[in-house]
Amino acid sequence: MRELFRMDRQNYNPGGPVYTRPSARGVVLKNGRILLNHIAKYNSFEFPGGGLEPGETPEQALVREVAEETGYVVIPETIREFGIVVRRQQDSKDPDGIFEQMNYYYYCEVKDETVPRKLDEHEIVDGTEPVWFDALSIPIHRTRKAFERFGEAHFDREYRVMEIADLELRKTCYEATEEAGILAVGKDIPEMLDFVKKTLGETQTEGEGGVGVHKTEFGYTRYEHTKRVLAWAKRLYDATPDKTGLRYDDLMIATVFHDVGRAVTASRGGNHAKAGVPITRDYLLGRGFDADRAEYIAGLVGAHSDKWNMRNPDIDRNLLMLMEADLLDDMGLLGIVMDTLIVRARKEDATFYDCYNHYERYTHPMQHDCPVVTPEARAFWDEKTEAVEQFIKLYRRDILIGAENYKGYR
Repeated sequence: MRELFRMDRQNYNPGGPVYTRPSARGVVLKNGRILLNHIAKYNSFEFPGGGLEPGETPEQALVREVAEETGYVVIPETIREFGIVVRRQQDSKDPDGIFEQMNYYYYCEVKDETVPRKLDEHEIVDGTEPVWFDALSIPIHRTRKAFERFGEAHFDREYRVMEIADLELRKTCYEATEEAGILAVGKDIPEMLDFVKKTLGETQTEGEGGVGVHKTEFGYTRYEHTKRVLAWAKRLYDATPDKTGLRYDDLMIATVFHDVGRAVTASRGGNHAKAGVPITRDYLLGRGFDADRAEYIAGLVGAHSDKWNMRNPDIDRNLLMLMEADLLDDMGLLGIVMDTLIVRARKEDATFYDCYNHYERYTHPMQHDCPVVTPEARAFWDEKTEAVEQFIKLYRRDILIGAENYKGYR
C-alpha cells in the first residue's frame, strides 16, 4: 500500500520503548456520497475506523469499526487500498515511550441496511454521529480548524487525508465525465483520440513562426485543446437546427485530427494543417475507410486554418463548423485563466495589476474581435464575452480604488 505521508512530531526519547497499535479507516462511498463521522465536541469530522484488535487484519478491522461507529455494513468485495499514514509521537501513557501507528485507509462501499451502533465511552462523550456528504463537498476546512484550535495530531492526519481523497475523487469524477462525453461523440472516437495523443507526444504546443510557444510554460498541450474543440464541435452541431449538408461523423473525426500535424511542424516548421492531411488520410485508410471519404475528412483537416475563408458563402458547412469550434476554445473565462497563467509564467513576481493590465491589452480586445459566422457560434461567443466583461468589471473593482470612475486614458 502506498504511503500518503508521515507524521513525526519528534517529541520523544529516540531510545525509548515503542508502542504500536495499527488502525484501519474507511473512505466510505455510496451513490456519489461519502460517509464521515461528525465529532460534536470539536465540530470536526473523521473517517470512520479505529484500532486493530489482536488477530485482526486491517480489512477485518475496517468492517468491524465502520459498523460499530456508523451502523453501516461494508461490502467486502468493494474494499480497495487508499494509502497508509505513519504517525510517531511521544506516548500519552509513557512519557519515555514512542507511540507509532500505521493508519491503513481503504476505499469501500456499504450496504443499504444498517445495524445497531456500538460506540465506546469516548465516542459517546465526544458526540460521534455519522453524516453523509456529497463526495465533492468534503468538509476539509472544519477539520483543519479543529486542528488549528486544539492541535491534536489526529485532526492533522484526518484533514490531510481528506485533502488527498478530495483531489482523487474530483479527478475520478472529472475523468468519468470526460470519458462518457467522448463516448457520446462516437464509438470510434476514443481510439482515434488515443492515436492523436500518442502522435503529438503531449508536448506539441508551438505554432508557425513560434506563435504560442509561451503556452508550454504552463503545460498547455494540443491534445487537451483537441478534446475541448471536439466538445465545441458537438455543441455547435447539437445547437444547429438545420443540419443540411452536415456530416456528423466526418466532422467529429476531422475535429479529432485537426491539429495532429503539429507533431511534424513542431520540429520542422511549416503549415500544421497541411501536415495533418497525410497523417489523417493514412490512419483512416488503414482502418478500412473508403478512399473518397478519407480524402474528404483529410481535406477538412488541411483547410481548417484558412480562417479567412469563413465568410465565403460557398464554404463547406462541416469545415465552417470545425473552424468555429476551433475558435471558441481558448476564449472566454478559459482565456482569462490562460492569460493569468501566461503572466505568472513570464513574471515570477506578477501582481494582480499585471494580470488586469494583460486582460485589458489582450484578452478584452480579442474577445470583442468576434470572427465566428453562424448564429449558433455567435450565441456561444456572446455568452463568453458577457462572462469576460463581468469578470473584468468586478476584478477591476476588487483591485482598484475608485474603479467605478475608471474610464482608461482620456
